[in-house]
Amino acid sequence: MGFKAWTAALAAGSLGMGMMLAAPAMAQQEPILIGVSTAQTGPAAVAAEWELWGVNLAIEEINAAGGVLGRPLKILVGDNKCNPSEAVNVANKLVEAKVVAIEGSHCSSAHLASMKIIQEAKIPMITGIASNPQITDLSGVGGNDYAFRISASDSGMMQALGIYLANKKPFKTVAIVAEDSDFGRGGADAFKSIVVPKAGLDIVSTDIFPQNTPDFTSILTRLQQRRPDAIATFMLGGDSINFLRQAMQVGLHIPYTGRIELGGRNQPIIEAGGMEKSVSAWQYSALVDSPQNKAFAAKIKAKYKAEPYLQTWAGYDCIRVLAQAIKDANSTDGTKIKDAIKKMSFTNVMGKTVKFDDHNQAGHWVALHTVQNKKVTLADLVEVK
Repeated sequence: MGFKAWTAALAAGSLGMGMMLAAPAMAQQEPILIGVSTAQTGPAAVAAEWELWGVNLAIEEINAAGGVLGRPLKILVGDNKCNPSEAVNVANKLVEAKVVAIEGSHCSSAHLASMKIIQEAKIPMITGIASNPQITDLSGVGGNDYAFRISASDSGMMQALGIYLANKKPFKTVAIVAEDSDFGRGGADAFKSIVVPKAGLDIVSTDIFPQNTPDFTSILTRLQQRRPDAIATFMLGGDSINFLRQAMQVGLHIPYTGRIELGGRNQPIIEAGGMEKSVSAWQYSALVDSPQNKAFAAKIKAKYKAEPYLQTWAGYDCIRVLAQAIKDANSTDGTKIKDAIKKMSFTNVMGKTVKFDDHNQAGHWVALHTVQNKKVTLADLVEVK
């Protein structure tokens, strides 16, 4: 689709390819267009919906307060399906539509695939979800100066988890189960290289499975035979729920660790006793006791009847960072917005004031969750470098 056809589709409100336009109007002012690349279909579709909760809330609040530079913000959402090829297509479409910045691309593989596009277009892209450590290595100094992240990488989260497990010593042996993606393999590799030596763990097995696996029987049978003290998982929501439900069905009651979500859609399994004594590293917690987080959680709960998830926080704070950068730059030029992000300090909803480092990373805090007596608790909020 050429640019004229693309803009015509915008005007008609029918964008195709999973694209949609959403934001409040502001009287007679040309909107500032921000792209959102996320996985509206595929293995991360539900999590992408949670992300848009936060994006839309931020847009609503900013526009209600007068917008930015006297203009409303408007978002253009593209469905990258958590797929690298689709993510490249979406990034190209967003560039063609002349967005000034991009929030995305949700999944690590999609984010990594999009980085070259946004660098060539000189449009900043920011994520609070993609966690692969390669993103740090490839961003900022000596790399892609237009790629930013506000959340901790797998390496950062595993540093915090490793210290916690070394101090508490709840496990001696662990099995690793991960999806075959940049997220799954990146998380598993970080666990092996950081957590295992730091906490003195022995790995009894490692299983890597393709996304959208319907049947985990063979893996669960091996886990029943080996009986590790914990199972470290690195998998997206749909597969994770499927894995946990099947584990409950076969009577496998082993604590989980790594990047398992404690709470959220897994709450019924927690309440059934299926995740007792689990310990997980996460990039955000709705349990953080700060005024900003309480207000944010209350707004999300009032609107969506749910606690904010990691993805909700990520969408919310990423849009807030972009809005602040546009204001600080007093411009919608991509290079000037990029420079403003690099200089800024901002206070996230967990109440922590952070700055972007030389690799354009501002994810310096990790939330450690545990399950005790069928209840999720915030064990610690740890700063990592």
